[in-house]
Amino acid sequence: MSAMATQQAIVSKTLTVGTLFPYIASTKPIVAVNYDFPGPLIEAYENDTIIVRVINNLAQPTTIHWHGMFQIGTPNMDGVVDVTQCAIPSFSEMTYKFKAQPAGTAFYHGHYLDQYADGLIGPLIIRRKVEPNRQLYDTERILMVSDWYNDVARTKLSPWYLSANNPDGNEPVPDAIVVNGKFSKSLFVTTSNATRIRFRIINAAAFSMFTVSIDGLPLHIIELDQTAVVPYTVSSFSINVAQRVSFYVNLKEFNGTFVPRHMRPIKSVYIRFKADAEMYPVDIKSYIAPYATWHVPYPIFLNPLYLAILSFGSQHSLPKYSVDRTSSSLSSQALPTQKDTNMLSARPFSQVNNRVPNATHRLELVIAIFPDSLNITRGYLNNVTYGSNSNNIINGSGLTHSMVLSKTTPLLYQMATNPRAIAIPSPVRKNNSSLPIIQSDGNGHYLVPYQAVVDILLVNQDDGEHPFHLHGHNFWIIATSDYPQAEQLYSTAYLQRDVVSVPASGWAKVRFLANNPGVWLLHCHIEWHMDAGLTLAFIVGPEQLVAQGYNVTANQQSFCK
Repeated sequence: MSAMATQQAIVSKTLTVGTLFPYIASTKPIVAVNYDFPGPLIEAYENDTIIVRVINNLAQPTTIHWHGMFQIGTPNMDGVVDVTQCAIPSFSEMTYKFKAQPAGTAFYHGHYLDQYADGLIGPLIIRRKVEPNRQLYDTERILMVSDWYNDVARTKLSPWYLSANNPDGNEPVPDAIVVNGKFSKSLFVTTSNATRIRFRIINAAAFSMFTVSIDGLPLHIIELDQTAVVPYTVSSFSINVAQRVSFYVNLKEFNGTFVPRHMRPIKSVYIRFKADAEMYPVDIKSYIAPYATWHVPYPIFLNPLYLAILSFGSQHSLPKYSVDRTSSSLSSQALPTQKDTNMLSARPFSQVNNRVPNATHRLELVIAIFPDSLNITRGYLNNVTYGSNSNNIINGSGLTHSMVLSKTTPLLYQMATNPRAIAIPSPVRKNNSSLPIIQSDGNGHYLVPYQAVVDILLVNQDDGEHPFHLHGHNFWIIATSDYPQAEQLYSTAYLQRDVVSVPASGWAKVRFLANNPGVWLLHCHIEWHMDAGLTLAFIVGPEQLVAQGYNVTANQQSFCK
């Protein structure tokens, strides 16, 4: 890699976004980066400057979001259409430039026209100068899991989902699972004779949540999203959409007693990604999607169990034992099966530097999904479904002569040009509230004072679990309905993440420090729910943004014409 561990560096990359037919047996084109799926690894050291030239060779506009990056001082680099920029037009290009912070396992992905679901994904690793737990592993592997759909999301899946032809509001169910672009039993992961291997797991699926395990091996978790944690040993764990989990395995701890003696020595084992079948709205064993394109064979039913192969050495070899055999030997070691998707009992590696400030403001958000008056499924936060039709946050009387608003003027541009004319009420202290309550304009835009410490209670009225991601920040997860006692148990050092999994028909309480001026989305990261409007925008510190010298670049302004 070009970044040096001893000093800040500039890491440059060119990403060409185009169309690719990755599989001979499939007629589906995907949105690929540099003609690959997933796209190439970008890696840097913390506080390096990353410069990425994005060339759009698609027939449609595009953007790229750098998931997990704070974008401090560069809110226009966040890659969200109508919020931080206008889309990069077809056969045009844009250069993204931002600081590599915070450190940890991140990724990049499309944030427009369902290109995330159609393949525009890739890993982004920000390394620490001094890596916690580095003495515990010798090498590392990245496993990026995603959903595979036989049909294009932009032209078929999303239009069907958001139509009266889908009266039950069923989300499109994937046809298969892929890891690093390969189907089940075709991905071999070699140890290269190393004994201790770190795995960085990135859930880049459009819909699916997974349980991850490796036969016969305990998993020592050392990072959650981009927070390093004290090693936390489990036999398996759950990971929701957009979450990242790092763990290491030590092959000397391998327990092969689940395999009959005549099948030993064991040269390879299965890495298992088991999709949570309960989150799908239909019976996947028999469901035939009404939009499905005829294929050979037809129909195709989703197998929720994906198998990669971990080879003990440099040679590829399939495990000799039956897939149905489980590593029950691990249970005799009293290792927990981690059922709390957020893993709140994991402890931050540096608890001294993870002091949690007291809340100064609060906001309750009610999550709901139900049909609108046209019988089209919509996602709602406090009874508001988010869309670009109401993208104006400026009072008409406050407009300057230099700005003419249209429905495509990004919120960030409005904020930077007219910071004192934002038509969103300030926080209000109500009789039954001990803290001021963050207010909105009724269109999903919430004004947050600079340096406010905001407690957000996400109340889920839906019967499905929702992974909520906050741009430009991370947050402390205080507690959930699955683990309410965490609020008292870990009050001195709550776990920080940028994605919280809100339990089905439950709740999650998070706290974030609004110390990053800009416009930042909070949204469910399931692609179909984003399409349905399960999103809001935080307007943070308008006057501080201008005071920091932010200006809209001419290049980005030209995309809006």
